[in-house]
Formats: sequence, structure tokens, C-alpha cells
Amino acid sequence: MEHPTFRRALNGTLLLKASPAALALGPRQPAGGQARAKTPEEVDAEAWAHVASEGGDTSNATLVLSRWKVQFGRYLGKPFHWLLENDVGYSVNLVASHQKERERTGSQSPLMANKDAFTRYSSAYPDFAEAVRFHRAFEESRVRSLQPGQEGQALVGFGDFKFETLQSLYESEDSQKIRFVNYLRRKAPAPGTQMENAVRYIKSRDRQRAAAASATSTTTTAVASATTTSVF
Repeated sequence: MEHPTFRRALNGTLLLKASPAALALGPRQPAGGQARAKTPEEVDAEAWAHVASEGGDTSNATLVLSRWKVQFGRYLGKPFHWLLENDVGYSVNLVASHQKERERTGSQSPLMANKDAFTRYSSAYPDFAEAVRFHRAFEESRVRSLQPGQEGQALVGFGDFKFETLQSLYESEDSQKIRFVNYLRRKAPAPGTQMENAVRYIKSRDRQRAAAASATSTTTTAVASATTTSVF
């Protein structure tokens, strides 16, 4: 088959972690360092021959592309089809990084051409393309959130509102988002998770609001007291 069978969680989302088959490979470094990346023509010819040897339809461009082999990194020599089935997280990082690199360079080196081909193959699947889009948005928001006072610019990162910033979620007047914020207030999330970051932000904003309300109340009381005193 030319189309990969993605591994999914119970809720239907793509599993990002590597499969047991991928983990079993361990770190793969060819003797003498990274091998020469084969040209697109070489890789395509090998893929075509592989499809033909299996009795497949060599006129099916997607099928042939699925048998192209990775020319770099720990999965050197593995077919594109295999990589999508066994390590979506790695694949998402790879494509997101390559897209950014492509925005800076027009290089047509064999290595870049191989990454172009993998990006073309993997991005044809909507769930995968969405995962890449989220990855890029998440990383860009994370960089913004590291600026002083900009913690709320980080994305929620999970659930139905994963593309929302923490600030926009907290300040929203939408009833569904308000319910979600109230739900998070009651949670005790696992350390190091995106939910923990969201809960921390929400509680910090709650404290700020409480302090501001207290300060306003104190000022109002002081003004009222001063007015009463002046009358008498």
C-alpha cells in the first residue's frame, strides 16, 4: 500500500512517540560518519525497482514515492512509508524544520531534495499536515512567551483550544472557553505537561485579579471614609 497506517491514540489523534520497531533501532550512525545522500534520480530508480519487484503499479507516483528511502539521520535507509508508520513525532519535527529552512534557501542538494520529497509525501495526509502546522505555531508562540511579561502568548497546546494562546483563553467571554478554564482550575496536572503550564498561568492571573480587586476595594473604602469624615 502507498498510504501509511498511522498509529493513533484512543481519541483518534496521531501518536507522536516512536514505535517499538523504531526504538529498537537505537542511534544509527554509519561507519565513517554520514553517508553521501543519493541523488533524487538514484533514490527514485531504487524505489521504482522495489515496487516492480513486489508486483506493484510502477505508474502509481504515490506508491513509488512511498518507497523512497531517507538519506539522512537515524532513519537513514528507511522508506518514507515506514517512517510515517513508526515515528510521526520525528517526522513532524523534520518537516517543520525543513519548511523553515526552505524559506531561507533554494538549495537543490540531494539532501534537500530528499527532504522535499518526504515533505511532499507526508503533507498529503491532512492529520499529519495539521500536526506540522501546530508544531510550527507552538514553537513560534513559545519563543514569544519567553519575552518578559509575555507568558500568556504561549499556546494552550492541548484539547479543543490547543491553538489558543493562554491569554486569549483566559480573557475570552465565550461560554465554552470559560467552562474549560473553570475545568482547568480544578485540575492537578502531571508535572512538565502543557496542562500544568496552563493551570499555572490561570492561577497566576486569578491571583492578579484578586489583588487588583482587593486594591480597588481598599481604595474605595478609603475614599468613602474620607468623604464621610469631611462631611462631619
